Amino acid sequence: MNKPTVVIGTIVLIVGVVLIAVGAVGVLRGLTVITTFSEPQSGEYVSTELTLNVTSGVAVTHAAAKGGLVPAQDLNLVNSTDIAQYALSPHSNVAGTLTFTNLTGDYYYVAFASSQPSSKVVASPLHGGTLASSPLVLGGFLVVIIGVVVIVLGARMKSSSKREQREVEERGNSNIQNPATR
Repeated sequence: MNKPTVVIGTIVLIVGVVLIAVGAVGVLRGLTVITTFSEPQSGEYVSTELTLNVTSGVAVTHAAAKGGLVPAQDLNLVNSTDIAQYALSPHSNVAGTLTFTNLTGDYYYVAFASSQPSSKVVASPLHGGTLASSPLVLGGFLVVIIGVVVIVLGARMKSSSKREQREVEERGNSNIQNPATR
């Protein structure tokens, strides 16, 4: 084992883990998650206000059959019969998850149902904090892989001092066996 190489590999591994942690905190800090809804009227459920100061993407999981993402200025105009008129059209709808892109401003998710919806609203900035942190996470994984490789190589390498000791011993043994070379 080459201890200096293993130590360097361990340091690289630790740096990689730190990069992943810092990047993950940045990604999570950039997310806004809404899971609770108030009930201003019977059967009407309204999320807390979603304020998007920078261009963001929004995903609504378990979207209600009668529900939608409504601009804040239209909240008082919405009812169960005209929600489709005021709700934003999603960019996509896959398996009950609505996605919206390039949004800024203030919004509410409104659902009309017989019980509290299980919907979850997740907003993430498209530029800035979240995406700026993603390279840290990816780079951290790369550094961790490099650290592991260096540790494995260091563990498999022979120490140079042991190698030199063996060479000296072998030279000494060969001199004893073959005294004519002296």
